[in-house]
Amino acid sequence: MPFLKSKIKTTAYCAIAKILKPFGIRGEVKIFSYARSAEEFRTLHSVYIGKSEHRLAFSKIETVSVRGNDIYVKLKDINDRTASEALSGNFLFVEATLRKELPAGSFFIDELLESRIVNEQGTELGILHSVEKIASQTMYIVTTKRGEVLLPAVKEFIVSIDGKKKIIIVRPPEGLFEGEML
Repeated sequence: MPFLKSKIKTTAYCAIAKILKPFGIRGEVKIFSYARSAEEFRTLHSVYIGKSEHRLAFSKIETVSVRGNDIYVKLKDINDRTASEALSGNFLFVEATLRKELPAGSFFIDELLESRIVNEQGTELGILHSVEKIASQTMYIVTTKRGEVLLPAVKEFIVSIDGKKKIIIVRPPEGLFEGEML
């Protein structure tokens, strides 16, 4: 990202959203927010962009807009589709001190990544690799010995989450993990 001023990590950062794809021709990007509403993004004046928290680029937020249930962000110096395409797959970070307080029993996505996915009988099914929004539904991407399994992140399938132990107990639909690690 040569158009952004680089910053080497010196403090703790946390991911607040993933940049999904460009929108339009003026540099806007569609994001998947991990815990913030569009209104909360409007209160942020700047973010850090990167694939991981280890090397980040600083950017100011110019505008935040909503279309349906989706949030779109326009970042300073990202002025065309080509520049915004280069950001796809990156994450938006803020300093950890700016992290929003969540109610008890709620978790940030980055706190859940690398959690063990276990069924109610205690059988390990895989590891939570990422969380993605696919066709307006949040999906847990679970890495198993045979590949990735997409588990809908809904109450019917998620029994409990222990964020400290990094264990997610699930009741998956019949056949979803069929033959996986059993």
